[in-house]
Formats: sequence, structure tokens, C-alpha cells
Amino acid sequence: MIAKIFKTLSDTNRLRIIKALTMNCQSVSAIVKATEMSQPLVSHHLSVLRKTGLARAERHGAYTYY
Repeated sequence: MIAKIFKTLSDTNRLRIIKALTMNCQSVSAIVKATEMSQPLVSHHLSVLRKTGLARAERHGAYTYY
């Protein structure tokens, strides 16, 4: 499990997303703005982070917050 976490964190884009996340929920669009990455790329990396347990998603209406 630890190897999987380190493999997930070895991607620089995922590290940028982790840096943009705080203890407060952030929308995908806020993460896109903070990282200056495209929305599909951010969504892909958030999915990987979520599967590894490094990010948690919460639905608020039509929006997903991490």
C-alpha cells in the first residue's frame, strides 16, 4: 500500500494538486485555477488520488469538492 501511495505521489501534476488542496473543500474549477492545468487533466489526477485514498470527494448539488 505504501508503494502505491508513493507511486501516486511521484507524478508532478498530482503533487501540484495536493499542494492546491487544503483542509477546506475546493471545487474542481478552483483546483484548475490554482494549478493552471486543464479541467480534464485535473479530473483524471483527482480520480487517481481518490482511488489511492489521498483525496476525498464531496458532492454539493451539481459540483464536486475535494
